[in-house]
Amino acid sequence: MQFNKAQIIIIGVLLSLVGILVYLNYKSATPDVLPTPATGVNSAPRSFDFDAYLSSLKDSLATETYEYIEAQTNAANAAEARIYEIAAVANTWDSLGLKLVGAHYFAKVAAKLNDENSWFNSGLKFYEFAATCEDTSMQIYASKEAIVAFEKVIVLNENNVEAKNALAICYIQNDLDIMKGVQLLKDVTRRDSNNIEANYTLGMLSMRSGQVDKAASRFETLVRIQPMNPEFHYYLGEAYSQMGKKMDAIKSFEKFKGLVPDENAKKNIEITINNLKNSN
Repeated sequence: MQFNKAQIIIIGVLLSLVGILVYLNYKSATPDVLPTPATGVNSAPRSFDFDAYLSSLKDSLATETYEYIEAQTNAANAAEARIYEIAAVANTWDSLGLKLVGAHYFAKVAAKLNDENSWFNSGLKFYEFAATCEDTSMQIYASKEAIVAFEKVIVLNENNVEAKNALAICYIQNDLDIMKGVQLLKDVTRRDSNNIEANYTLGMLSMRSGQVDKAASRFETLVRIQPMNPEFHYYLGEAYSQMGKKMDAIKSFEKFKGLVPDENAKKNIEITINNLKNSN
């Protein structure tokens, strides 16, 4: 199966969302799926001020670069700004590695054109930034902006499953609206029962919530679609193990062992297999 850029980014976010690198942490019986909210008086992230952030970038750019981009930005911010002027400043900020500012101006392009592709591109820019950003307040801001864009996409094309997958992850990240995200993913699988991204996320969420029978069903689907993907066999084995299906778990872990390239992973899963074989 070939993936386009949007699908690759979505899968990348799914992997970061669960907070686990399978090849480095095979002994965990219940992998973390969602970040645990912090407790105490400092648990709420500070709010993010985009305008203040934009102003602060002046000192990080060479004078000549800043003067050039300032002229572009002023033109793009004008009431009579044309689409190509807004797109130009979006691409300039993006090329400088300042992805959030670029996404901001791509959203302005989308607002002008109001078409499916432009809104999807805008959402993807925010979405990609949120996936790689380590600052929680910026991540939440970008996720919320991505939500706005992807919701516009779905209004324009209710059948855009890539937008729904991405929108669901935006809701789930940072606990913005987990149940809304789940319902979106279920809608995707109703339309496309073999959708890898939606099945993967729902499977991981089921593992987290202890609904291992539902998780097993999702990963059974995934190993059928991608039988050479070791990660899917690993999680299917985890689900079977928690259900008490020892022989099925062993078979899945053996399949994982045969597919995974990492030697440490093979040794770790061999320990798990032996423990299962020797358990009552």
